[in-house]
Amino acid sequence: VASNGLDEKKIANMELYEHAHFDSYGVGENLITSASDPVFGGVYKLAAVEDGEGHIIPKIKISENVGKITNPHFKKLYRFYGNDTGKAIADYLCLHDETVDDSKDLEIFDPEATWKTKTVYNFTAKELQVPIFRQGQLVYRKPTLEEIRAYCQQQVDTLWDEVKRFDNPHTYYVDLSRKLWTIKNDMLRQKR
Repeated sequence: VASNGLDEKKIANMELYEHAHFDSYGVGENLITSASDPVFGGVYKLAAVEDGEGHIIPKIKISENVGKITNPHFKKLYRFYGNDTGKAIADYLCLHDETVDDSKDLEIFDPEATWKTKTVYNFTAKELQVPIFRQGQLVYRKPTLEEIRAYCQQQVDTLWDEVKRFDNPHTYYVDLSRKLWTIKNDMLRQKR
């Protein structure tokens, strides 16, 4: 057992460079105090409302800090996997009623640097969100802890090593559909 002020970087260095062999690690204070990120940045923000006739009205939070500007509307999320590698290519955030036809090539773009584009081909699109409740009824089979653990490990294994490294990790892309980006951009322009 190794202990005493350990965190993920110290453990990685011990294993990779010092060839340490331990059965378990004590990560107490760094796990409890969240030393690397003492404030959780995830906060609920209103993205849309539904009027009395069932129309969805997108809402946006605007900030001087670009990272705090929200993506408006009722959305769904896809992950694209390369058919040749099984590795995750990018995540794709789109409107709730959009679908992705993964039998065709798809051009995606960086929502902050729109001139950066990439054509995704030979891929499988998997919708990541699954319904838990519909009209107050549970419609989801709750997985066991072992199933959750296996699924998480399988998903981590779909990420390239360059994305998972601690030092200078490659950015994993989350792109917006053209429709969602246009709605967001139009809303930002209207707020000037």
